[in-house]
Amino acid sequence: MKDRWEESIFRMAAREQIMLPRRMSDRIEEILCKPKNRAFRMNWRKSIVLAAAMIMLVSATAVASAGALRERMEAMNREKLETYFTQIYASKTGADNYNRAYFDTEKERMRALREVYEGEARFPEKELTMIEEASEYKGRGVAFLGDTSTFFFPEKEMSDEELLEIIDFMHKRDYSLQKMNEMIETGEVQQPQLHEEEVQATGEEILATDAVYEPTQSLTIPYTGDLELDLTIAAGRNELFLAGYNSVHRMEIGSSDSEVFFDDFDEETRVLAMCQDQSGDLYMAVWELTAAEAENASAAEAESAGGNVPVAGAAAAGQENETAVRRTLAVWVADRDGKLLRRIDLAEYIDPGRQGMIRRMAIDGSGRLYLNTTGLRSLKENQECEILVLDREGGYVTRIAPDEYMLRTLGGLGVGKDGRVYTYIEDCYDPDGTKYRRGIAALDVEKGTLGDIYFDIMPENTSLPLDIVAQGAESDFVFWGYDGIFTYNLGDESAVCVLPPYEAPCGFEGARYCALPDGRIVLTEVLEYRIEDHALGKKFLAVPEKTCFYYVPGVRTE
Repeated sequence: MKDRWEESIFRMAAREQIMLPRRMSDRIEEILCKPKNRAFRMNWRKSIVLAAAMIMLVSATAVASAGALRERMEAMNREKLETYFTQIYASKTGADNYNRAYFDTEKERMRALREVYEGEARFPEKELTMIEEASEYKGRGVAFLGDTSTFFFPEKEMSDEELLEIIDFMHKRDYSLQKMNEMIETGEVQQPQLHEEEVQATGEEILATDAVYEPTQSLTIPYTGDLELDLTIAAGRNELFLAGYNSVHRMEIGSSDSEVFFDDFDEETRVLAMCQDQSGDLYMAVWELTAAEAENASAAEAESAGGNVPVAGAAAAGQENETAVRRTLAVWVADRDGKLLRRIDLAEYIDPGRQGMIRRMAIDGSGRLYLNTTGLRSLKENQECEILVLDREGGYVTRIAPDEYMLRTLGGLGVGKDGRVYTYIEDCYDPDGTKYRRGIAALDVEKGTLGDIYFDIMPENTSLPLDIVAQGAESDFVFWGYDGIFTYNLGDESAVCVLPPYEAPCGFEGARYCALPDGRIVLTEVLEYRIEDHALGKKFLAVPEKTCFYYVPGVRTE
């Protein structure tokens, strides 16, 4: 969370338009740039805050307002601080959610009210309502659900009082986070102990029947296997494929255990993405890891992160970079019995000086393989591939990288109900580049470009890109992104949100995920990792008994 307290100081100082005496200005510069000894040296962030605070000393208005705001923050007792802190610490999500977006008029009023809150000490008459279940919100006033960090707003435009309650809540939450961290660091308080609730599996009366295959059936299945999950999971016809280091497991739909499917890799290997073709062959995009000279190992870690990766430090796919590592990019293909059929080497496509990466794959009815990539170039056109298309044997077919649209980096690729491969696209239409049209487009392999385009299909309150594009059970498509799960039929005006994030059985951030052929989304939550040292650096491994699978229908079941 941002340190809103420090932001408040800066805004108040700026509004005062203070002209400093030359002597004071020189003194501030001395504090910031010329500390006299090591004992006095501060980090840049605290130094800037001190300078801003010194500036405010010459303004009686700013001092009074800052004093009132600080007094309000400091008036919170230990219990209140711990309540706010624990809410952040225990939330299933890493960011705030909203039951609806702010209206444009609310955004403008929010900015103005934040200034009077901080600059004129105008506070709300009461505090924001805290609820424990989403069903408690009845559409009146504003409320906050801590479990999923969700703000609930009324359908009508919010009043000044309601907006002030939100502003006040955010300031108190950020102040509590800062204050509690300081107290924990000094040993004044202990880190809160969270009591994990045991996840209860879906009943045996369901798991033992064909109900597990119903598109509308939700499932909660704690994992009982021994695979330490790494980056990805993928859906087969009636099975899931789970990737660990140097190994891929297969698990039947509705099962809690998995078995080895393929582990005959030549090198230390990480599986980046998987997909199954119509004949049952499994395609696995992999990094083969070997020791390398340090000057050859400066891979772009930013290209390694993102997509279907866990949040914990384990999350960065470039975690081996603690030692020099060379990554060879390839696609391995195994038949239904786990027998290796072929290996497609992608080294010739790697853009010199970049790190090749694949995070999503799809196969059309003709057996052509679509790879959503970064850091790859086509040999024929010598141009960057955003989507690289190969034939069954790995021969080059075409590249798709439209100049007029932005594709989803490392995601947003899948097969629709019509059998065609689609990708998520954005088109900037706002002069300031802050608003985008969002949609999907079919991929035209013959022309090497986008085919049919469907824009403006996402509800107005969605702001983040889609990461899964797949066929739905009762619709042409099911989409998944951090804004929720959506369904869409070609020709409809808009997609429909069937599951907002605050109704999900687990947090979206950090989960592995895939879409089943029946339109359900499978989310895999890992609650604990272990760290293992090995020749190429550190491994961050998911603890199997702290892993759970959630099958979420891509339709409204209520």
